[in-house]
Amino acid sequence: MKIAFFGTPLFARKILEQLLQKHEVLAIITQPDRPFGRKQELKASEVKLLALEHNLPIFQPERLDQELLKNLCVLGAEIFVVVAFGQFFPSSFLNARLCLNVHASLLPLLRGASPLQEMILEDKKNFGVSVMKMDVGMDSGEIMALSCLLSPSNLALETLAHKLSLLGGKLLCKSLEYLEEIEGLEQIHCDATYCKKIKKEEGCVDFESGKMIVNKLLAFSSWPSVFLESGLKILKVDFEECLTNGKLGEICEIQLDGVKIVCKDGILKIYEVQPANKQKMSALDYIRGKRWEIGEIFC
Repeated sequence: MKIAFFGTPLFARKILEQLLQKHEVLAIITQPDRPFGRKQELKASEVKLLALEHNLPIFQPERLDQELLKNLCVLGAEIFVVVAFGQFFPSSFLNARLCLNVHASLLPLLRGASPLQEMILEDKKNFGVSVMKMDVGMDSGEIMALSCLLSPSNLALETLAHKLSLLGGKLLCKSLEYLEEIEGLEQIHCDATYCKKIKKEEGCVDFESGKMIVNKLLAFSSWPSVFLESGLKILKVDFEECLTNGKLGEICEIQLDGVKIVCKDGILKIYEVQPANKQKMSALDYIRGKRWEIGEIFC
């Protein structure tokens, strides 16, 4: 089967790696190189880097237009596969070829831009991926295949993305192999839930919920990170769910390896922090610098 592949991040790259082993990929469509880091140097997407390794034709449009569609049809693409591409997919592309999307959730749950992070924030134990026939709605097309990943505990974003990309690639290849035999299943739209693009301010936390701080550290470690209103980044913690009677944010115990803080739902032990524009340090060194003692508010 001759495929045009639309994708951008590492998650999409890992799926493309599996696809290349079993199918003919005629072209890669990915986001334009973007400024990155303090020096704002242009950085290619992970999918583009893989395409360069395989000498595949690469298209990097700012938006999908008729000229690109014509080029893909001339190349002989029979199907469009879309994985975390990051651009609106116009109806002209949907009408021209069968468009399959690999989405990192068990649809109709968590339609939208950040399903991996949202699964972690919701403390899910059942993760999964879907292969969907795309339509004009947002992740609302017929489901072609589903695959579930069970975990006894919550997972960090990098770990979850890796596991689901491998699962998604395998599911996609299987779906393409049996495509003519698969009858799409319409989603139950009233059961749909949604997740939005993550904004920097979502990394800001207080001590209302220690469990949420743990989950945000798992979900936001790469970006936007987890930080207090003061700008202090929280880097490494443990959490014990229990009854508490102190003030929220109160230092209740100081240990050699960390500082224990009162939360509404339990005790958060902070090991490592990073003040704004400074190097990371132990939480013990941080409170020593502040000359804080038990009973004071950690901020």
